[in-house]
Amino acid sequence: MTKKQITGSENISSAQLNISSDAAERFFTCFEKSARRWEMIVYPGMAILVLFMAYGFYLIYNMTNDMRTMVARFDDPQIVKNLNGISTAMQSLSIDIRQMTTRVEAMSKDTRAMSTSTGEMAQLMDSIKYMKSVDVELKKMNQTMYVMGGNVNYLRQDMATMNRSISRPMGMINSIMPF
Repeated sequence: MTKKQITGSENISSAQLNISSDAAERFFTCFEKSARRWEMIVYPGMAILVLFMAYGFYLIYNMTNDMRTMVARFDDPQIVKNLNGISTAMQSLSIDIRQMTTRVEAMSKDTRAMSTSTGEMAQLMDSIKYMKSVDVELKKMNQTMYVMGGNVNYLRQDMATMNRSISRPMGMINSIMPF
């Protein structure tokens, strides 16, 4: 390379350096502004995260404290006695439910028998339809007996009239007869 070329390249390099340092300075200024923006987002976010973590620790601590209190209360003899009573009552309830199941099964069998009986009753009800015609005939017979009773009453009246009309002359004949 010639001197001019070297000198020209030195001039270019210093100009490039000047431009490069200017660009680097702008880059760093822009980076600092961007970093400040991120700092305005990240630092409060980290503070909020720390607050949430502290609150979570507080909740977990209180929950374990409450659990410890509950366990301590279950050691109370009165609660143990009540739990034993509940256990006994549950066993009794289980026995009662078994008995109830047995009785319901018996009721189911009885219901089936009732269903059969109801079917038989339905057949009997069909035969009662024929009984209606018998009922009509019995009513007719009752009416005929009533009419016959009236006729017999007329016969009685006629016999009484005949008795009165015969008894006077017979009474006179009876007085004449010696026996």
